[in-house]
Amino acid sequence: MLGAIIGDIAGSRFEFRNYRKKDFVLFAPDSTYTDDSVMTAAVAQALLNAEEDYSNLSQQAIQSMKDLGNSHPDRGYGFHFYQWLFEDQKPYQSYGNGAAMRVSPCAYAAGSLAQTICLVDEVTRVSHNHPEGMKGAEVTAGAVYLALHGRSMQEIRQYTERKYPIDFTIDSIRDTYEFDASCQGTVPQALE
Repeated sequence: MLGAIIGDIAGSRFEFRNYRKKDFVLFAPDSTYTDDSVMTAAVAQALLNAEEDYSNLSQQAIQSMKDLGNSHPDRGYGFHFYQWLFEDQKPYQSYGNGAAMRVSPCAYAAGSLAQTICLVDEVTRVSHNHPEGMKGAEVTAGAVYLALHGRSMQEIRQYTERKYPIDFTIDSIRDTYEFDASCQGTVPQALE
């Protein structure tokens, strides 16, 4: 979770403005937390507030996202998520990378990889219920769960490549990669 939030803050000043080099200051005066940090905290709060068996996790996720989102309204929410957050709270078939950005707390709460995926599904389908959004969230949290439990990078790669075959290196896409807010356009790159 801390890694997700640190990455969010460090990368905030580069969103929509690709920076293609490795030489950058991790935290700069214009670095800030974004909607992804807020929603990561909301998912963690929902997990803490849910029933012991997580039977009400989806409802807790909606409530936590709404509460924290309202407390931090100008953090860069996408147009449709902003409508979801402040108006109707109905799933809207999103495959945006916000689905993957917020689910790391599920890996900490779960007792198994299978439970990680179940928790992810509960907190993701409330908004990002498109198959690509669900996949991005599941793979991301699954990789976090495996890393937390001492799995090797090779094992994590084998797991993630079941859903996202990665046939590139960061160096091979560095000069041409453009901002893409979809799970399918960011999760494989982040995993690599």
